[in-house]
Amino acid sequence: MHVALTEAQVREIEAATPEGLSSQELVAAFASRDVKFTEATLRKYVQLGLVPRSRRVGRKGKHLGSRGIYPVRAVRRINAIKKLMAEHYTIEEIQARFLTFKDSIEILDEALAELVRLFEERIANHDPEARARLGSELAAVRTSATELLEGVHRLEKMILHAGDAARPRGGGAAGATELL
Repeated sequence: MHVALTEAQVREIEAATPEGLSSQELVAAFASRDVKFTEATLRKYVQLGLVPRSRRVGRKGKHLGSRGIYPVRAVRRINAIKKLMAEHYTIEEIQARFLTFKDSIEILDEALAELVRLFEERIANHDPEARARLGSELAAVRTSATELLEGVHRLEKMILHAGDAARPRGGGAAGATELL
């Protein structure tokens, strides 16, 4: 049994399910790769605000209802939580420190990707000369967006690691040098 997925496995799941996953598919994505994860744990993470809520998606056809779909970024989030818990972080520490910026960063990333996609669609409708000019400007915007996200991730890591020195790395309530 592994503690968490590898980066390659996370990318594989993200590529295979860009529209998101149901709770069963999410659990199976971990279980099929020998990583323990249950629907009960998923529900707990959602209730604690560690993982984004599912959205209801209707099925084609009469009387088929809808199903809850979690955004694909939930895989990466769950995997990060599992890694932190293996390093003896508590759920409370993960909520307070690690996830402080995650939602905002993910929303920024998705918004920038969507904006670039919309620009690409509009640019495609212009004449070749305008497309060339607008395309080079779009390339500059894409580079700036990438640099912005890299900077945001870098700053987030720096802020989180700055607090690591004050955190004892024990597995229990009392450290080895503490008297009970």
